[in-house]
Amino acid sequence: MHQSFKPLNYLAHAYLSPSHPQIQIGNLWGDFIKSNQRNQFSASIQQGILLHRSIDRYTDQHPIVLEALTFFRPQFILSGGVFLDILFDHFLANDDRYFTDDSLKIFTNEVYTNLKQHEHLMNEKMVHFFHYMAEYNWLYHYRFKEGLERSIHGICKRYPRLGDSSEALRTIDKHFIPLEKLFRDFFPEQQQYMQQQFPEHY
Repeated sequence: MHQSFKPLNYLAHAYLSPSHPQIQIGNLWGDFIKSNQRNQFSASIQQGILLHRSIDRYTDQHPIVLEALTFFRPQFILSGGVFLDILFDHFLANDDRYFTDDSLKIFTNEVYTNLKQHEHLMNEKMVHFFHYMAEYNWLYHYRFKEGLERSIHGICKRYPRLGDSSEALRTIDKHFIPLEKLFRDFFPEQQQYMQQQFPEHY
């Protein structure tokens, strides 16, 4: 969806993982591990990496996601997917079909604990990235408008070629309601697809 940038929908990847710690770890690590490095890890982590890639392929090709991306064009034709990833995690964090405020806190803390328990298997880049994620509580703060704004300002500051973060946020504000509806239509389909493709994990 977004060229060389790592997906930022980590809350969705964590949520779509089955209740197996190492599959969740592989799902969260998916874009940090090259195909020829998978066999360094346990079978469950490898399954999680494959699950991550299936989620990405399904998302990138889904008609609803492609429709959502049109709201970011033509100005953000190459970077709209980055902003959509962040926005979809914001919608997920606020969707009462999946989370309350309390259950989101519990879930995200469990994810951070799982990451910490597997830190010894991470390379230096991964340790830094996931430590930063936990320290600033990205997954929970996606629930709030301030967290959404901070995430978009932050990634545009790190990668200026993504475009003007303020303009991206204006685009989101302008189309917030139809984009939220598209997410609410899309995510149950994504859940169902994962369960059908990987029934042994759900």
